[in-house]
Amino acid sequence: MKRLLILIVVLAGLGGIAWAVAAMTMQTAATRWLDDRQIEGWVVNVADVSVEGFPLTFETDFTDLQLADPETGLAWSTPRFQLAQEVHRLDRITATFPDAQILASPAERLTLTSTEMFADLDLRPTSNFALDGLDGALTELSVSSSLGWTLALASADLSIADMAGDTNRYDIVLTAVDLDPPQAVRNTLDPAGVLPELIAQFGLAIRARFDAPWDMAAIEVARPQPTQLEIEQISANWGDMLFRATGTLDVTAGGVPEGALAVRAENWRAMVDLATNAGLLPERIRPTAEAMLEVLAGMNGSAENIDATLNFSNGRAFIGPLPIGPAPSLRIR
Repeated sequence: MKRLLILIVVLAGLGGIAWAVAAMTMQTAATRWLDDRQIEGWVVNVADVSVEGFPLTFETDFTDLQLADPETGLAWSTPRFQLAQEVHRLDRITATFPDAQILASPAERLTLTSTEMFADLDLRPTSNFALDGLDGALTELSVSSSLGWTLALASADLSIADMAGDTNRYDIVLTAVDLDPPQAVRNTLDPAGVLPELIAQFGLAIRARFDAPWDMAAIEVARPQPTQLEIEQISANWGDMLFRATGTLDVTAGGVPEGALAVRAENWRAMVDLATNAGLLPERIRPTAEAMLEVLAGMNGSAENIDATLNFSNGRAFIGPLPIGPAPSLRIR
């Protein structure tokens, strides 16, 4: 028994030494990464980098962290940020964000608060930490802009999984619930105030191909850009308006979508009101647009619902032959 106890003590001591060595290595690697960014011209400030969690985890804590990328003009600051790994799963990292953080660009400064915000990431350390999968969630998000607007979101869930054998292709599923848009947006889209305060649901399920994998280079060098989107479904529900879309879009090097989506719009007249209020549909062509949409609705057998094709071509968006405005930019900054 005495020998067994001695063996246990020795193994525990060796385990503690191994944990301490690994923790020191992780702390050095994190500090070196920040130093490398500073050498590249980033603004980097951090009060402390520490590793805790003995004996089952490695919890790397960054205190009073500030990062700014001069190429994109984006900056992020947070009082605390944590990356946690279990000792037997170093390829799986849980990123935990604080209840308050700041995102800034040359145009504005955003203050984000939330009750919970985290992401579990499966990575490939031998492939520049390329992303295998991500499961993230947030609750009670509030965003306040230096330009005077605010928005809130009750909850959101995000999952990303790379396609086996294709490191540049990912399945992306997002569900967001109870979005409270900025008041200025609401006043523009719904000046009469007839819609509910909250956009009840927004969701998407997309298989996206990018021009590069999402790995450390996505942070250090440049964000991968989408080249193709296979849209299983995009949906949004606001009051009695419901929008759904599915289809495939190719994306040009400039971020312009090309292709077609099959769309279903329920209560399309209210959507025309929103598009007109937002300036997307000029008032002068509204009567023509409504006449064409009435024909489309009649073909579907319902005066209020439309099943149609949304086309993107040459930087413009069309429902059938009807132009409805410029195509959105899909460039990731």
